[in-house]
Amino acid sequence: MRRFLSRSDGRWIAGGAAVVVLGLVVGQLIAGALSNALAVRFVDKQVPAEQPTVTDALEVTPLAPLAGVELPESLIARPRLTLADRLVRQAVAGRTPDPARAPVTVSVRFTDAAADDEGYAVAVTGDRITVTGSELGAGNGLFRIADQLAAGHPWSALGTAGVVRPALADRFVDTGAVGVRPDPAAYRLQQDYQHASGALEDVVLAEAPYVDEAALARVDAEWRDYIDHVVAYGYNGVVIGGFLEYVNFDRLGDGQQIYPADSPYRARHNAMKHRVGAMWRYAHEMGLRVVFKSDMLALTGPLQAYLERETGMNPSDPRLWAVYRAGLDEFFADFDWVDGFMIRIGEGGSIYNHPGWDYFSRLAVTDAAGVRTMLDTFTGVAAEHGATIYFRTWSVGVGDIGDMHTNPATYQRLLGDFQRDNLVVSTKFVSGDFDSWLPLNPTLRVGQQRRLIEMQGRREFETFSAVPDDMGPAHQQALRELGAANPHIDGLWLWTQDGGPWRAGPMSLYLKDGNWKLYDHNVYTAARLAWDPDTDLGRASSDWIHRSYSHDPATVAAIGSVLHDSRAAILDGLYLRPYAEKQVFALGLEPPPMMWIFKWDIVSGDAAALSAVYVGSRGRVDEAIAAGEGAVTTAERMRAAYARADRATFTDPADHDRLAAALDYEVDLLRTLQTWRVLFLRHYEWLDTGSPAAQRAWQDAVPAYRAAVAAHEARWGGNLDLPPYNFFAADIGLTHLERTPPARFAAVALLALGIGALLVVPSLRRGAFTPWRVAGPAPGRAERIATWAVPAVLAIGSQLVFSAAASPWYLVVSLGFLGCTALVPRLLVARTGADPHALWSALGGSWLLGALFFLGALAWRGPGGYWLRLFTADTVRSSYVTLATALVAWWLYAIVAGLHTAYGLRVRQGIGAILGGFGLPVALVGALLAAVGLERGLTTLNDEMAILPLGLSRILGLTVHLGIPSALPTWLVGTGAGLLILGAALAVGRTGNRRGAARGRKGENARHSGPGAFGSAGVQG
Repeated sequence: MRRFLSRSDGRWIAGGAAVVVLGLVVGQLIAGALSNALAVRFVDKQVPAEQPTVTDALEVTPLAPLAGVELPESLIARPRLTLADRLVRQAVAGRTPDPARAPVTVSVRFTDAAADDEGYAVAVTGDRITVTGSELGAGNGLFRIADQLAAGHPWSALGTAGVVRPALADRFVDTGAVGVRPDPAAYRLQQDYQHASGALEDVVLAEAPYVDEAALARVDAEWRDYIDHVVAYGYNGVVIGGFLEYVNFDRLGDGQQIYPADSPYRARHNAMKHRVGAMWRYAHEMGLRVVFKSDMLALTGPLQAYLERETGMNPSDPRLWAVYRAGLDEFFADFDWVDGFMIRIGEGGSIYNHPGWDYFSRLAVTDAAGVRTMLDTFTGVAAEHGATIYFRTWSVGVGDIGDMHTNPATYQRLLGDFQRDNLVVSTKFVSGDFDSWLPLNPTLRVGQQRRLIEMQGRREFETFSAVPDDMGPAHQQALRELGAANPHIDGLWLWTQDGGPWRAGPMSLYLKDGNWKLYDHNVYTAARLAWDPDTDLGRASSDWIHRSYSHDPATVAAIGSVLHDSRAAILDGLYLRPYAEKQVFALGLEPPPMMWIFKWDIVSGDAAALSAVYVGSRGRVDEAIAAGEGAVTTAERMRAAYARADRATFTDPADHDRLAAALDYEVDLLRTLQTWRVLFLRHYEWLDTGSPAAQRAWQDAVPAYRAAVAAHEARWGGNLDLPPYNFFAADIGLTHLERTPPARFAAVALLALGIGALLVVPSLRRGAFTPWRVAGPAPGRAERIATWAVPAVLAIGSQLVFSAAASPWYLVVSLGFLGCTALVPRLLVARTGADPHALWSALGGSWLLGALFFLGALAWRGPGGYWLRLFTADTVRSSYVTLATALVAWWLYAIVAGLHTAYGLRVRQGIGAILGGFGLPVALVGALLAAVGLERGLTTLNDEMAILPLGLSRILGLTVHLGIPSALPTWLVGTGAGLLILGAALAVGRTGNRRGAARGRKGENARHSGPGAFGSAGVQG
């Protein structure tokens, strides 16, 4: 062995072994950290079974005429009773009269019940209907009479068995679409996923007089119509967005700490207090509880500057909250008719900020100390004004309280011992966002605080209710079960319009534009359930159909059949049942049960989402595909049932056409989505199992998908009521899917080339396995070319394979990185004037080992198989990352060894070359991201590579979703510059000469130190 291994060889081998072992250890640590970060796991969950509503049509008979509505003189001029009187008269006028019957008189008897008592009783005696109760109660009784008459019930059926009182004391709605301008141009683009509604943008002006009176009059009329509508449905509260727009911080310091006397903010706020505030006050006059809401921290430019200067924006600092306390004190004093203030801390930022509007929010309250300080401050000042603070638990993923929305332990840790008489906690009724296939929220079963349950009428993740989607059974089960589990639940907040982007999806604006009646059904039934969770939903739906569409029994039955089947079509058409039945965890969060459609209308094509969806469906792919087909069949059955409805029987024939179009759209949408379902599930099944049948299935599905999407977009493109779904992400994903077979072939070819090169090119073989001996015999021309050309081909080829040749941005970054790691050592060698062949041998040969390992992973099933395993297979991922890290460590060691033994460079100089080789691309990437913008750069890369959901950047942005600091480009430039400087410091000094190189290669290696070792050039001092 001494002939082949010198003492120097032994030292290099020992050093290399130590480096590889260290690489394995570091790799294992990295793999563990990566697995902990991904934390992908699937757990079975229990989802309440929904029982569809069975609607019975009511036989509507002619109605005896109305003699009149008799109100106590003291109530005649009250707006609430005036509305009730009008609605009763309108309901009678909408019925076929029966002149043969005696006219009926409706009289109101005012009782001595408490002013806030909402109870009422209705007695039917011959031709007299008597309503008794307080002003609130009597109004509720009249609203109920109007509702039942409009729904086709006879006078004789209106009596109650005693006093009727609501089960839930608080029954809130949002502000609907009041003040939101229908914007056909924006909706036609289907690209704006901002969550800012733009309400009042036509009312509030940038300059004096700050309020457009004509626009305000128009919005005021909308507001009154909306309030009248929800009051008549049985709601008794409204939540209005806004806070800082009405506050000058007059009670902070000298009153001009934030806004000077001549500040335009101050002038604008005063105008909004007096003009817009008067509009909001109408809700109070109609007997509703009025609550304003805001994200925290709510900011304006001047307020942020003050807080940064005085408090450092520290949410645990009482001084910060003292500023908001002063603002809230002023707010309640000026709006003494306001009943409360609602806070959300967990979702804010740019997506909720209106462009050009200096009223915005910042995610800053992320720990228990900040929350408690905030709540203690706010409940204190609210108590002084007899007001209530409503705290929303929606803080998904934010800080150490990020799961308080769904984790009872976190909720109890945060609020278990924190109780205030004027604190109400508001929580979504499901364990997550407003998706289906979710358990009821377990945090609603715990806690001693008063609770408000949040529900959504316009289902944002389910076509924004552009198609029928009856939520009555789900809402009923939630109210029954949670109400029985927690006696502190005493309220409901139904979102009539809000949730998700405002200018993506259909341009349906509640009571104003589009087919809003499809979600008005959920608004109506939720109100009935809030009064009585045991309401007969079949009767409630029948009542709503009668009053909204038609009194014709056949038409009512047809629409009732549509509602009965609506949830089945949604649950299996927009979700993948096997995946949706799992509780999924990833990245410390709980991804939604849809994911193959990433938020709203963006059909997923990324590796992360589709890998998770497939693994959740593994073994049940046939079932998932069959369920999608079943959903299409259900939608077709709904459309066939609706065909029995006679257009002539509709109160408004246009409603018939809108509903018919919605059902056509649903059938087409579910068919189109089914083609993608089949394609990607079969593709991932092939990636996982290698099944030839699965491979044929996904390849056969490609033409069907393309044809379906083209037809879907052609048919519905530009339709404001029924816009096509957005398939851009799926199309990008399809590019990667289709290129998988050629990518595999290319990977195998490159793999063969690399292995062949190691076998026949001595220089590469020495560089790969004995880099300290790269100063070998003078190579021939072919060997010299192969030594740099083969690694270069594999470098370019492997990155093309990995990116499916679809990402120029990735190629720039990856090949630029490899190029820089070669460039810096080459510059160092250039100082010696020596032949660089030995460097290419050490660098290229050792890199070849890692490239072959990488190509082996790609040759298995292409980049898709690589990502599938990396995201979801813990053992494979851990092994891969560990070995890859060890190979990188060996590569770096080989460069140092080659520089030392071939060129006489000191070890520190070799390390300096490596640091410089890493530092240069890091700095360049940082500079590039700074130039193009961090969000834009990351979005471009992800849009090309389709690794993470492409919708991320369209919603909050990749940086916000992933918690990437905005200062990252600066950090990269600084880190890269630091590595360059350190590398230069280590690399400086005298480079090796012939004798120095020979001293570094004693024994057998010394024979390579002569001039012939590098050709005619030799090693120059």
